[in-house]
Amino acid sequence: MDKHDDFNNLKIIGKFKNHPIIHNLVDWEILNKILKENNIKLIDFVGKGHRGVVFKGLMDDKLVAVKVPRLGAKNTIHHEGGILKEINKFGVAPIVYNFSEDFLIMEFAEGISLKDYMNQNDIDKKELLWIIEETLRQCLRLDLHKIDHTEIQGGKHIIINKNIKKIYIIDFDKAKKRRAHNFTSAMALFFGKCYIANRVKDVLNISEDEESHIMELVKLYKKIVLK
Repeated sequence: MDKHDDFNNLKIIGKFKNHPIIHNLVDWEILNKILKENNIKLIDFVGKGHRGVVFKGLMDDKLVAVKVPRLGAKNTIHHEGGILKEINKFGVAPIVYNFSEDFLIMEFAEGISLKDYMNQNDIDKKELLWIIEETLRQCLRLDLHKIDHTEIQGGKHIIINKNIKKIYIIDFDKAKKRRAHNFTSAMALFFGKCYIANRVKDVLNISEDEESHIMELVKLYKKIVLK
């Protein structure tokens, strides 16, 4: 990292130290050390969760997400990094570049969340079918490898990048290695009784008979695959 990038990082960190939301959630000295050691130019704050805080950066001309543990919360950073490394092998989640107990550096999942996507007025039917198909395909892979995301239901952990036509499932900090229910959770998300499901059925013009048939297939999946 050159001196200009180092100065840039210190300047942005100085600004974040006074941020009304995250000023007391991050060990700023450790973050600066992580950025230096991994040659990352800090760009912006992305968001915070119950256990981690995420920043956007540039590493070797690649956009990356830098996730660090939230002060005072349970540290699941290394756990999530290990899960991502495993599921990257079968094409799920952002690519992980480096991780430890203190940080997780991964591909930046650029795009719109499924939750926000479904709030749009004009949704293309073919595009929605692709989103559903690809999400279900990734969830099936997770199930077959017995990794349960545990938070598929709300739709905010599914990111759609229409420019490169890619779906990302993110935030595996609470994931568990056990008999998984990702596929059935996604089916309920798309075809159950929630807001997203109602929008899906409206856009795709799914009848009650077709809905019943879909849910019968879910029951069959539970019986055969999740037995």
